[in-house]
Amino acid sequence: MTKFRINNMNTKDRLPATLLLFIIFLISCTTKNKDQGDMINDPNLTAQAEVREAIISIVKDAEMANIDGLQAAHLHSNKFTKFGPRQFERQDVESTNKSEAAFFGSISEYKQEIKELKIDVFGNTAVATYYPHVTFKQNGEEKKVSGRQTFVFLKTENSWKLVHEHGTPRF
Repeated sequence: MTKFRINNMNTKDRLPATLLLFIIFLISCTTKNKDQGDMINDPNLTAQAEVREAIISIVKDAEMANIDGLQAAHLHSNKFTKFGPRQFERQDVESTNKSEAAFFGSISEYKQEIKELKIDVFGNTAVATYYPHVTFKQNGEEKKVSGRQTFVFLKTENSWKLVHEHGTPRF
């Protein structure tokens, strides 16, 4: 039985194989994925505007105590997660929806101001960070809270959906 080994090939036989491998290597090094473009440096202004509108919609739903609107912003999947601001433990979409319904059902006159919004888009994923300044009434007492907010969005067929939230109040 004869074994094929490159070492046993003579120089004349190795040249076409080596040339073919070199050409494939060059093509793979110089070809960009045209669908993704430059995800690091391209700001993707259209997607940024869409994410900004999604955030504004979330804030308006919070101000109007529109629980259905808040819940519709979440990706309804086991891949959704949330940390804080009212609960330390990691929440899934179901516990997030229950927590938000309970909170917004217990307060009134909720207002939120978004400070220093930054949105970075990486293909079908976007990370938004900002400093929320919030006022509301709870049990007749006015409360003011500020902190940090991170939203991670995924572009779905119809809209940008939240896949992760992380809110931290300022202490």
